[in-house]
Amino acid sequence: MCGKLTNLLSVLLLLGLVGTVESHAGDAVAIWLFDDGAGDVAIDSTGNGYDGSLRNSPTWGDGVNGGGLWFSSAEANKVIAPVPHLNTLTITMWALYTDLPSTNIGLLHFQTGEDDNTDPASKIIGMWVENTSLLWGRIIPARAGNVNFPKNATVEANVWNHFAMVINAESGKATQYFNGEAVGEVDYPGELTAFTFANIGRQGGESWEGGIDEVAIFDGALSPDEIKAVMSGVGGEFPLASGPDPANGAMLEATWVNLGWRAGEYAVSHDVYLGDNFDDVNNGTGDTFQGNQTGTTLIAGFVGFPYPDGLVPGTTYYWRIDEVNDANAASPWKGDLWSFWVPPKKAYEPSVADGAKFVRTDVELSWTAGFGAKLHTVYFGDDLDTVTNATGGAAQSDTTYSPGALETDKTYYWRIDEFEAPATHTGDVWSFTTVPDVAITEPNLVGLWTFDEGQGATAVDWSGHGNHGKVEGDPQWIDGYELGALELDGSDDVIEVPLQPSVTFEQGDSFSVLVWISTEATPNPQDGIVGNYRTSTAPFWLLIANPEGGATMYVRDVDSAHSTVIASPSRINDGNWHHLAGVRDQQTRRLRLYVDGQLVVEDLDETENINSGQSIWIGDHLNRYYDGLIDDLRIYNKALTVEDIQQLMLGDSKLAGSPVPDRTALVDIRDATSLSWSAGDTAASHDVYFGTNRDVVAGADNSAPEFQGNQAGTSLSLADLAEFGGGDYYWRIDEVEADGTVIAGTIWKFTVPDYLIVDDFESYNDLNEDEPGSNRIYLTWIDGFGTTTNGAVAGNLDPPFMSQGRKSAQAMPVSYNNAGMTSEVTRTLVSKKDWTAGGVTKLSLWLRGDSANATDRVYVALNGNAVVHHDDPAATQLTGWKEWIIDLAAFGIDLTNVNSITIGIGTKDSPVAGGGQGQMYFDDIRLYRP
Repeated sequence: MCGKLTNLLSVLLLLGLVGTVESHAGDAVAIWLFDDGAGDVAIDSTGNGYDGSLRNSPTWGDGVNGGGLWFSSAEANKVIAPVPHLNTLTITMWALYTDLPSTNIGLLHFQTGEDDNTDPASKIIGMWVENTSLLWGRIIPARAGNVNFPKNATVEANVWNHFAMVINAESGKATQYFNGEAVGEVDYPGELTAFTFANIGRQGGESWEGGIDEVAIFDGALSPDEIKAVMSGVGGEFPLASGPDPANGAMLEATWVNLGWRAGEYAVSHDVYLGDNFDDVNNGTGDTFQGNQTGTTLIAGFVGFPYPDGLVPGTTYYWRIDEVNDANAASPWKGDLWSFWVPPKKAYEPSVADGAKFVRTDVELSWTAGFGAKLHTVYFGDDLDTVTNATGGAAQSDTTYSPGALETDKTYYWRIDEFEAPATHTGDVWSFTTVPDVAITEPNLVGLWTFDEGQGATAVDWSGHGNHGKVEGDPQWIDGYELGALELDGSDDVIEVPLQPSVTFEQGDSFSVLVWISTEATPNPQDGIVGNYRTSTAPFWLLIANPEGGATMYVRDVDSAHSTVIASPSRINDGNWHHLAGVRDQQTRRLRLYVDGQLVVEDLDETENINSGQSIWIGDHLNRYYDGLIDDLRIYNKALTVEDIQQLMLGDSKLAGSPVPDRTALVDIRDATSLSWSAGDTAASHDVYFGTNRDVVAGADNSAPEFQGNQAGTSLSLADLAEFGGGDYYWRIDEVEADGTVIAGTIWKFTVPDYLIVDDFESYNDLNEDEPGSNRIYLTWIDGFGTTTNGAVAGNLDPPFMSQGRKSAQAMPVSYNNAGMTSEVTRTLVSKKDWTAGGVTKLSLWLRGDSANATDRVYVALNGNAVVHHDDPAATQLTGWKEWIIDLAAFGIDLTNVNSITIGIGTKDSPVAGGGQGQMYFDDIRLYRP
């Protein structure tokens, strides 16, 4: 223990990160090394007294370095330790998991009290690994709902991984790190709900399965370099300057600065660069070199120092510290480029961006006060010259202004003059345009949000009923199923549609809600797509994404007298676009749910008044945020028929549609031969655009290189346009009508990867064999179901037949029974038999086993009998996804004519009477170049 403590603390001391609770921000306030080796107490190595109590007997064992602590999810092991409440803090830890149970596994959470209840509201900070191997995290601010991190990192089993979370109240940002790299960032209001204890090895009711080591809590937000230094941890070397003060990117409300930093490990002196030009400071050119010095501070902005006339308001300054030691051959060590900025004297950061469109008519304006401003004078109107030249307005102390009810489809101008005695700083003139005046053309359509705006903080209601949505959080305007869409991050992105009579449904009111979505997320427990459910007591209606990967329609009336819940039996979280339609039919008293135009479930609905008296929320349900894309949301005040729904799915009939390759498709270069589409109803010809840059394709006209010409046909050859490993390709079809009118099309994308695809398992489904489009896995991968010689079963016995993929929606499960049999599944190749095409030489497939599986070998066979076995004789027990790469030459066959591929468990053609059973998973079979 002593060696490990000495080494770790030496790193923290080097970074200036060790002290007591009373010390400056950035100190480690608690470190649990888990080197104790015995007993029921985990000592806090900082000496601050935050010792942890072992509960349910976790096991002392080996850690990432020295000792560690091992946890069992079945026994709910954990360590409970008191911690101080901090609004800015950093958490770091090492962990290894050995297996993923059916539930998630929790790394840690901070809780309101010592009692370990499972109320999610008491888990203020949490990190865990989902049963899909994805890292996730959450924080709960004091004045907002849950803020969830995006799930961007896959955590491999049986490997020590480093986890960190930085929560910075000053910046209002929280960042999650995995193995030293930032993998997710969210916004939060800057104050966390109170917590008093850390619960290590648990998140809510979900416990860790494996080892945890070196858990540390810091009072302050560590920089990315400091995270890496702590990760490199024991014995790590850090030669660069670190710990910039002011912090990188900080705002400085002063015209002088005292720069400070922590010296690198080998530094004898420091070359200091400071200037207002990024490139000059980065390159050390111009007058940015301020000299070499031995101290770790530099004053600027006074006579006798750099910038003797003071720092200039409205300017961003850049600085860099190169560490110097002439006795070391590696010297100098070029430092990171840091920055700070001095706010302008003028008002800035208007709440409505300059030039914004689609602004609501009830908007309240706000701005950030200029540096030093005491009073603010607002000039507002619809004439540019008047607002530009206005004088003599009344000053105010507030930085908000309500212009009153505005007209639709009109441009307004506004200016803020800042008063800083005795000077007045005349502001810039900003402008915005309000939402359009939309006529009602279809009375039963009471809400239509196409998300085609492409910018701004308003989702326009194009139904004409004025139900415009307030866009909150930071959703991204992106390409959608048709024209534009919104991408919601699952953390805090939401659209609020204030309640109006047109979207209020009471007793006897039928309605229909339709939407296109695309998601790969698996909610826990569910995420809101659209509905009016914000409290646990009100009546409501809502459409949600459920934890089974499907969709649920849920209605409940006043006092919860009646409720109806129906859920789709098939998954919709496969990353593809799916159309959902929920219908409440009060004439027949039925609640129906349609997926992709087909009725998938219905039930008796006895609910009456379902008016919650609250707003409609798009992308949220009880602070459970939807993670995915959303497009073309419609609400009707009547019950639509299946024919109505299928017609609406066709979208705007004047646009080109039915793109091939499909939207966001992954396309083997052997299949990337042409583009095709369906013509708009009024199109006489088609302008075709194609390229590798999305924005360029979106903005191209017929003079651009991306323009492939105007044509009457609805296909285009890709000869010489797409290549192996070419990456993302974008294309657009503008429909040209007979009178020359051009209707701009949707931006579509497909990707050509740097490998050939044997099977990615995404095309299989659960449709009955006699249904159109049915593609069940066992009809392509032939197994041994019903035989006495082959113990394999491809796919689960009951729907869903497929399992969660490695990084996608689907993978192939294979059950095996090797009692006197060999288990294998075989796919016959009817095309793409040349496995030398494009210069490929390697076969790659991903596999995952289970520690509970019977021990056995795994093999791949080509053309029936050319066999290669996995190097691990217990490959069936591998946990976590593992890539298996095979040199194709090892099969010893003619690779230009591969007729079949077999995946087997056991020894090919050598059954063993006492063979065991289990289940494995396979995904992403590919061919790579060397």
